[in-house]
Amino acid sequence: MTRTHFLPWVAGCLALLLGLSYPNAILGEQPPDLRKRLKDPSPSVRKQAALALAEANDADAIPVLIDLLVELPAAERHPVEECLTKLAGEWAPLLQLPTDDVIDRRVRRDAWASWWRRTDGAVLLAALAQHTLTPDKRRQIQELVPQLGNDDFTVRESASRKLLAFGRLALPHLREAEKDRDLEVTRRAKMLIERIENGPDWRLPLATLRLLAVRKPAGAVEALLAFLPFAEDEVWEEEIRKSLVVLARRDGKLDPALRRALTDSQPKARAIAAEALTEGGGAEGRAAVRKLLREDEPSVRLRAALALARAGERAGVAVLIDLLPLLSADECGQAEEALYQLAGDTAPEMPEGAEPGDKKKRRDAWCTWWKRDAMHVDMTRLRACPLLGFTLVLGNDRVYEIDRHGKVRWNIDNLQLVTDAVVLPGNRVLIAEYNANRVTERDFKGHIVWQKQVKQPVCVQRLVNGHTFIASDGGPLREVDRAGKDTYVIGNVPKGVRAAYRSRQGRIVCRTGTGACVLMDTTGKQLKSFDTHHVPTDVGTIALSPNGRILVTFQQGNKVVEYDTGGQKLLEVNAPQPSTTTALPNGRFLVASYRGHRVFELDRSGKILWEYKDAGHAYRARRR
Repeated sequence: MTRTHFLPWVAGCLALLLGLSYPNAILGEQPPDLRKRLKDPSPSVRKQAALALAEANDADAIPVLIDLLVELPAAERHPVEECLTKLAGEWAPLLQLPTDDVIDRRVRRDAWASWWRRTDGAVLLAALAQHTLTPDKRRQIQELVPQLGNDDFTVRESASRKLLAFGRLALPHLREAEKDRDLEVTRRAKMLIERIENGPDWRLPLATLRLLAVRKPAGAVEALLAFLPFAEDEVWEEEIRKSLVVLARRDGKLDPALRRALTDSQPKARAIAAEALTEGGGAEGRAAVRKLLREDEPSVRLRAALALARAGERAGVAVLIDLLPLLSADECGQAEEALYQLAGDTAPEMPEGAEPGDKKKRRDAWCTWWKRDAMHVDMTRLRACPLLGFTLVLGNDRVYEIDRHGKVRWNIDNLQLVTDAVVLPGNRVLIAEYNANRVTERDFKGHIVWQKQVKQPVCVQRLVNGHTFIASDGGPLREVDRAGKDTYVIGNVPKGVRAAYRSRQGRIVCRTGTGACVLMDTTGKQLKSFDTHHVPTDVGTIALSPNGRILVTFQQGNKVVEYDTGGQKLLEVNAPQPSTTTALPNGRFLVASYRGHRVFELDRSGKILWEYKDAGHAYRARRR
């Protein structure tokens, strides 16, 4: 193996061992020697090559991984099974074998081999087609809905059964039928909606989207784009986007269907095509996407500009700034999160308020910054943070993470009153334990890899410089480096600390024991202050959104309030029995309810869009 081929192979193996994602740009064209290693006589060599290739969506690696389940001992088999399980998702074989002899290993291999045979490209496309609304299916649904109120009972029953068979495809029409003046139509529509939403039989396994990037059947791009309008949420859209990135090029050329999607009538299709072609289409793909920087629809222009900026193109940054007065509050948050990542400590002081005039002032401030610093900004600071759909939940003595269906992915217990936690890259989690007087960094099995003894920590965050910011109940506030050494300590906060975080702009936002919200620098100098009229005893009840806005959870008032840094109230939503709230990248709120034993997601109108009802004493939750 030449040095040119050896280094990418080693990088891929190390990335997998460290739990990192191996860039498609490196493994887009597989080194021939890496493929040859799939036939190496050494199981360990085959394993590392197959894991690296599987991470790059190479279908030839999967049968090799499956065959290795017989050859490898249990300790070495774990990363192989983890890789296969991640790919298979809901379709992963459920195997709980009592021993680990040769028969057990063969049973395990045969179960996985059967899964692989039964999920070929044709099967995946057929599954996706069942969950895609064609004009013919739409016509049938529209004809069936009025029959729910037919005078003939048998006709009503037949229409109900047929609509139920359409599953989630029928939901938009059934929701309209809920408003019908015919009470029988309304009753049956509500019944069908409940059965469809609560029944797993009508959900497309998320693995379908993921496996299409591995199998790469002809027509996969067209099928994914046709399904896009029916994706349930951002997690589904993200899986579609990732698969389209892999499928963006075929035989060295841009996929024609993906290129055509740049002019699709649906804004969502244009946006996701722009992201996929920018990331997976090379220089030719980026050139095609640049046309969307002049797109009429601001939301599409935003996503194209973000994608190009993440690819290192400075023209995308200028468009992000120009868009600020035109975007919704949610979209402004996405644009400014990117700008703050790029600006770091050089970010301009922002005008307050959310009126149109205030947005223009913010744009002008960013324009001034960009004119001054454009050629000096390190574009590699800008990173994409795809939403995985995993929710971190904190209880009294436990930290655990669930997937979007509420299944526990990992769990760390026997902790001592957890007040804050955040998942870090590399399958690590940072945890603050109030009663143990410590902050620890652990792997997902609970093993401590770093710790700092501090009195009664209530808030913790990992900063972009690798340091850790910690707020203790009553004070002090501190930042510590990887060696555990304090880089600064703010010991005298008037009226004490109940919660604090450091913003992207470098300022510390602190809620004091009197309910005041104080902004200070790292010397402890007070910059601004405003009164939230908050109950002084509530601990940990503030959070920061990506664009620097301040969320305050009123536990006794059953509400969440969003402020700008000047103290102006921008939004107030009702939230039943909230304990703490965190901001999501899409502008929504994730609320943990200690008394309600649940975690739920609110949109900006206060509507509950998702909830997990078996959360126990959930004090805080975070989404990644």
